[in-house]
Amino acid sequence: MHSLTLAGSPRRGRRALRLSAALLATLALAGTAALTGTAAPARAAEIDGAITDVTVTPTAPRQGTQLTTTIAWEVPDDTKTGDTFTLTLSEHLKNLPTDFALRDPATGAVVAEATVVGTRPYVVTFTMTSYAESHLNVSGKAFVKSDFEGRTTPSGVPTPFTSTTNDGRDFTTVVTPTGVMRGLDQPTKYGTYTAADQGRSTAARFLTWHVLTPLGAFDSATTTDTVPAGQTWTYDCDTLVFDSIRVKTDGSFAAPLAVTPTSYTCSPAGYTVSWGPQVVNVQDRVSIAVSLPAPTGTASAAQTFTNSATVSTVVGDVTTTGAVSSSKTQASAGGTGSGDVPDSAVTITKDDAAGNAADTAATAVVLSDGTASLAYRVTNTGADALADVTVADEVLANGTVDGLSCDFAPLGGPSTGVTWAGPFAVGASFDCTAALTGVTAGDVDHHDVGTVTARGIESGQAVSASNAWFARVAAAAATPTTPTTSPTTNPAALAAPVAGPTAPAVSTPRPAAAATGLAFTGAELAGPVALAALLTLLGAALVVSTRRRAARAALTGDADRTHRGE
Repeated sequence: MHSLTLAGSPRRGRRALRLSAALLATLALAGTAALTGTAAPARAAEIDGAITDVTVTPTAPRQGTQLTTTIAWEVPDDTKTGDTFTLTLSEHLKNLPTDFALRDPATGAVVAEATVVGTRPYVVTFTMTSYAESHLNVSGKAFVKSDFEGRTTPSGVPTPFTSTTNDGRDFTTVVTPTGVMRGLDQPTKYGTYTAADQGRSTAARFLTWHVLTPLGAFDSATTTDTVPAGQTWTYDCDTLVFDSIRVKTDGSFAAPLAVTPTSYTCSPAGYTVSWGPQVVNVQDRVSIAVSLPAPTGTASAAQTFTNSATVSTVVGDVTTTGAVSSSKTQASAGGTGSGDVPDSAVTITKDDAAGNAADTAATAVVLSDGTASLAYRVTNTGADALADVTVADEVLANGTVDGLSCDFAPLGGPSTGVTWAGPFAVGASFDCTAALTGVTAGDVDHHDVGTVTARGIESGQAVSASNAWFARVAAAAATPTTPTTSPTTNPAALAAPVAGPTAPAVSTPRPAAAATGLAFTGAELAGPVALAALLTLLGAALVVSTRRRAARAALTGDADRTHRGE
């Protein structure tokens, strides 16, 4: 049995089978809903095993720089819109982005939306879009670039960065930071984001700079800070905060205490703060928020904000001035996702009750009475469920095909008809039947073509396939030629008198059999028999003529004798 596929190509394997199983499960749920009168609820599941790898780079970062966490993922083919998977990031990471999207690099379509919640450890939740329902083999990579906490990851000390998936699997990268943290005997500076979006969507007071004096004791100190060249942010003077921090004997920090400096000046371009005397193991801190002229945008590249300050301390007659700088780079995140558009394909095959494919003229079936029972099988040979299935048959020559009907019931459709809305699952088949009648003998064979058309549910691709069937009726056998007359049945011969001369017998020799060895049929005697009959008729006519002359002569003789008086 052969078939011609006009569109699509078979696509099988683990994923295609999983897709088929998912569709059959959907049909089962729909059937249950129909029986119970309730609709199946929308499904949003947590996907186990979606995250396949997590790595952190670089493994030897300099203190104060950023780390990139890369997440490889892959979801099964039965993933639905709204399904999720999550990853709890290492507790050493900080200042993460809030949300980002994973996009198909070829089309720009959003494959999944990611949100980041919590505060150390942060949790990233990936929510799948409808892209997963219209593609196979959906997978990709996500990345999160963020700060790490230097105080919990000392330089030179190998530190495990462990991330945990929603199904309880751990991925660990050992990170060994480099560089030396500034000692507390020097001025220090750092920045903290006041908004989780880090200036991408909120421009006002998005970042706070903190400048600390060295640990006391000192007689006085002065802190000066200005906006560096090239930076667009400005100081918000009404946000100035002054406090002091004491370092405990165990190295930890006591809670800050509000203080009042000796004096200060402030403008959008900078500020100066003068501090009074400070005691041992206590440092003074000034904090101030800054604003951007406009948000940097959620889709723009990460921006880096830098600042430099100077701090002078006076102890006796000695003034010590130190410069300190800091930078903050926006966290960034993103990634890609892609999948395969499922191939849609269908086939149709056809034969008769005896299993004859007869799909070429050379293999045409010879029918004894011009009829046959036709059987069709339609199969979804693609990797995509099909909808709008239609089966038809067209007679191209000699005969009629009637009663075409298909049984879709085993697949959840009607038991009769030639159309079905579907879904026609991957790998599934259904059967159809029809009756062929009216095929006549002659030079033209019967020729009909069965066709199936459908549409891929996920791909939207129109597919079709066809299969021809040929048959003929054998010509009738030739009838032997029969003589129309014979010597024994000719009416003229029966009417002739019996007396009189008899026509000479004609001896007709029996012809020898042909050299080809064909059987003797009697047709070879037709000529001789006809000749004998003709001779018999001539003989009978001669007898009649002789008798008439004799009679006429006798009558004439009698008259003469009477006239002569005899």
